[in-house]
Amino acid sequence: MASGAAESGGVSTVIEGNPIINNAFAEPTRYWHFSGVTPEIRDGRRTAGYLAPSPDGQLKITDDVIPLALVNDLRDRVRQWRADGYAGATTITRDLFRHWFDDDRVASATRPFFCQQEAVETIVFLVEAPDHLKVGVDVPGSGEAYARWAVKMATGTGKTMVMALVTTWSGLNKAANRQDTRFADQILVIAPNITVRDRLARTGGIDPTHPESLYIEFGLIPPQYSALLGQIRVQVMNWHGLAPKEDPKRSVLKRGRESDAAFCRRVLTDLSPTGRVLVLNDEAHHAYRFPPDAVARGADADELREATVWIDGLERIHRRRGVLRAIDLSATPMFPGMFKDRAWRPFEWIISDFALVDAIESGLVKIPRTPTADDAGEAVPKYRNLWEHIRKTLPKRNQAEAESHPMMDYLAEADGPLKQLAAAWEATFTTWEEAGRAVPPAMVVIAHDTTVARLLEKHIAEIGEASPMLVNPKTGDRVTIRIDSDALAKAEAGEGNGAAEQTREIVATVGRVGKPGEQVRCLISVAMLSEGWDARNVTQILGLRAFASQLLCEQVVGRGLRRSSMSDLSQPEFVDIYGVPFQLLPMAKATGGKPSPPPDYTNVHTVRDRPAMRIEFPRLVQVVPDIQDTLSIDLDAIEPIRVTPRFDPTQTWVEFDLGTPHGGMGGETQDRERAYENFRVQRLLFRVAAGLIEPYKKPWLFPQALRIARQVIRPVTEGGKIDYADGVDPREICNLRYLTVIRERLSAALRPGEGPERFLPALDEYQPTGTTDGLNFNAPTDRCVPAARSHLSHAVVDSGLERKMCAVLDAHDEVQAWVKNHKLFLEIPYLYFGITHRYRPDFVVRMKSGLTVLLEGKGIPDEKDDAKATAARRWIEAVNTWNGLGTWIHRICYDPGTLDADLSALHRTGLAPAPRGETFPPPSDEEHGEDLRRHGRPDRHATR
Repeated sequence: MASGAAESGGVSTVIEGNPIINNAFAEPTRYWHFSGVTPEIRDGRRTAGYLAPSPDGQLKITDDVIPLALVNDLRDRVRQWRADGYAGATTITRDLFRHWFDDDRVASATRPFFCQQEAVETIVFLVEAPDHLKVGVDVPGSGEAYARWAVKMATGTGKTMVMALVTTWSGLNKAANRQDTRFADQILVIAPNITVRDRLARTGGIDPTHPESLYIEFGLIPPQYSALLGQIRVQVMNWHGLAPKEDPKRSVLKRGRESDAAFCRRVLTDLSPTGRVLVLNDEAHHAYRFPPDAVARGADADELREATVWIDGLERIHRRRGVLRAIDLSATPMFPGMFKDRAWRPFEWIISDFALVDAIESGLVKIPRTPTADDAGEAVPKYRNLWEHIRKTLPKRNQAEAESHPMMDYLAEADGPLKQLAAAWEATFTTWEEAGRAVPPAMVVIAHDTTVARLLEKHIAEIGEASPMLVNPKTGDRVTIRIDSDALAKAEAGEGNGAAEQTREIVATVGRVGKPGEQVRCLISVAMLSEGWDARNVTQILGLRAFASQLLCEQVVGRGLRRSSMSDLSQPEFVDIYGVPFQLLPMAKATGGKPSPPPDYTNVHTVRDRPAMRIEFPRLVQVVPDIQDTLSIDLDAIEPIRVTPRFDPTQTWVEFDLGTPHGGMGGETQDRERAYENFRVQRLLFRVAAGLIEPYKKPWLFPQALRIARQVIRPVTEGGKIDYADGVDPREICNLRYLTVIRERLSAALRPGEGPERFLPALDEYQPTGTTDGLNFNAPTDRCVPAARSHLSHAVVDSGLERKMCAVLDAHDEVQAWVKNHKLFLEIPYLYFGITHRYRPDFVVRMKSGLTVLLEGKGIPDEKDDAKATAARRWIEAVNTWNGLGTWIHRICYDPGTLDADLSALHRTGLAPAPRGETFPPPSDEEHGEDLRRHGRPDRHATR
């Protein structure tokens, strides 16, 4: 074995900068200690545990580790039991252990790793060791009528092998002695989805009847027991198969209708009709029993259903057949955030733990490298937790507004890290290609929501902003794949259509030679990809979303941990991770005070059988003056555009972060040099010029626009408007944030020529129009109003005034369709005291006459409302001049009591454009006083 790993029985010299210090086939003898200025190697084995909450509630690397007492106790007992020759074990068990754990098998790569060995030995110890060796051992119950034991193993360390070893041990012992009730030869394996089910049941899986199973590939069956293998029955199924039978008359799941006997006959199709069952729960962090008073709403409801179906199904099998025991296998066997008193804490019934940091030190997984420094000058590198910076571009009021923000701002913030990480991916691609590897490396991008995912797909796969090597060809297989998470989830449950199943097959085979996903280079997804996704060629991960827990962080990082090669475990492999605030150990989350009950949520969605109520609207990034045949621009009005690492770092240092200053390993500087090499200034000039004249539909203005772009996109030292900080590469303007600023300032400096002042819309380059199609989100129930004449099922209101307006819109005969402007991204930019804001009108109303109304509900207007109304008039004029989506009008409603009559008057107006500035008039002082006496103080609409 090469230097850099600890040899069996000793410790070899450590390769400088290599965190691998242990032998994967022997118990760890050393570990990295993370405290202090410089990390140090200590003798012995790291205590199994998790980090305690820090006093300020932040997730940090500290020395305050809460030990997993049961795990540490069992480690010591199993170690001694192993040294004593497995006292009390059956002859078959001893033969298996001698066969499996023979060090001579290392050379042939058929010996299980130590983490796999210890997991199996711990299970066997609890079953077979003499009682006097287990005095004081008490595995806490999980709330089930049968025993559950959890084995915690880092992603990529081989849980499937553990399942094969446990299956062999239990099955052969039962086959040899039918009277021994400690064993079972009926093995039920529950998987989280079809991808994992197929992997477990096919080549390299645990089905004893498959000619290329792990039993054959790794020679797990000693020759003297080969005849017994055929007596073991293994059934692999995904948890969806445990759902109670559907009642076709009600089209609902009716529990209790199907007897336990009928349930077992229907579900356990591959097992014998009698006999106790040994259950192996793969990815078992999805399987837990909720407290009786637990309530899951919104996004947690699906998780609750999965856990309930999983646990209730096993309970029915136990009642009828008997579950001997259930072995849980997971890298993150922790309670979810819904368990307020145990959120993100490990299952109490964990008996064995081989954590990620242990796997790194043994060379079993890729080493995650995260940003630890950059040239932006801040204490925390920007690309460490990108969401903290992305969210700053969004409105501050609440998360709902953040989710409804135009996406260009998001892209401008995401483009820098995307280009930089794509440059690292290109470098990896070149290295792999030169080494003759058959498959390319893969980059995974985790997006904020489906809208962003579609935007990123266009940005990466069509326009080619990240790398030209990630652009999808016009013909042939795609190299960049956007994953529809909902469709993929249905496909994983066996409920998807043909397209969804095709996507599932591509995703499930990423990096596999000869399979549909062989040449995939980039995956874009909102969710974390399928549980158990086992691609080995992931080398970069970019997180562009919020990560609410370390559990989620570790699961995302886990998608990139599997090594591409297991031939030399002493040599490190790396996965670069931006935007995921990941720590080395699972950590508890600090909680203070009594937790508040979760809010009640309602699902708001597009109603498919209301296509006639679909509403389409333009998305404007700016309103520009109508230009005739001459572009006039005030260059003096354009402030210099500063290009500096302070806005976005141009160099980032990534390394295996040990949580101490300058304490990492495997570090390197990553920059945008490859993005610069792909940059062409002529393309930038053409893009700016084209964007400048796009609203006017006058291609003959392009030469003038190009001349202006050339004047502006030069250093200030040469008379241009680009102010480069010292040392910044001039090609840094390839960063989308600077392109966005250039466009905004050029458009603002345009001046209309002769003739009447008119305006035109500058449409969003990525999403020029929006619709009410495909919306699906959860909102607090107390803010949801059912809607009958809307393409959406509900309107999400912000005030009592809006609630009354919804009632009028739903009842008015001349209203063809309406929608509440929530999560539609319909916004009007406006200036207030020199600062750009975005105004979201409350409703979009389409009259039967064809007129479309931007309708705002308002109490008493203020200065900011006047600025909004002015911007809305310009927006309306620009959209009507464009005339791409019919005639629009803007109205403000101050009194819902007059809205019915006002809408009728609008309908009589028909398609005639309204006078500029006309609104539903605000009440006079006398009327306002009467309104207060009649209705109380009107609702003041929330400022946006």
